[in-house]
Amino acid sequence: MAADDSTAELTELIERARDGDEDALGRILQNHRDWLRVAAEKELDGPLAARVDASDVIQQTFLSACNQIGQFQGGTNAEFAAWLGKIHERNIQDAVRQHVAAQKRSIDREEPANIQQAAVDRDASTPSQRAIRDEQTLRLSEILDRLPADQAEAVRLRHLEGRSLAQIAAQMSKSNDAVASLLKRGVANLRKQASEF
Repeated sequence: MAADDSTAELTELIERARDGDEDALGRILQNHRDWLRVAAEKELDGPLAARVDASDVIQQTFLSACNQIGQFQGGTNAEFAAWLGKIHERNIQDAVRQHVAAQKRSIDREEPANIQQAAVDRDASTPSQRAIRDEQTLRLSEILDRLPADQAEAVRLRHLEGRSLAQIAAQMSKSNDAVASLLKRGVANLRKQASEF
């Protein structure tokens, strides 16, 4: 979100999102991406980080918020952040449970992430901090443009739009394995480009 978005504008965006405006909801969700990442990375650290990508959990949270926005009863950014934080915490716990139950690995559970404190910290950020995040988002877009087209498309669809592997495969007319390979190479290239950017 632009650094000059005011509380009144945020409240209006929330109202529009509740009325079905996907663009408004997208702007609000992007405004919360950074603290969602912090919360997910705190919970998914150590060996679990190798099995569960924080970006995947964030995208699941965004999808859950899109599906459940009609249930949101609040009207302020703080209330939205608290509501979104509860959804995010459930998604983090689900991801941990899935990997533990599947016995893909064993982990010692961490203390739960303090989602509400992260929301307070996010709300307390300054306009200059928000401007820096906006600049980082722009740089990410520029880095994605440097990737081979098929890798960039797969990464965008998965990590920015939250599409499933099967949905991406259908859209790109490729097999699930081919898309998984594109995503793996795309994320590796993205990290390499980011380190050189």
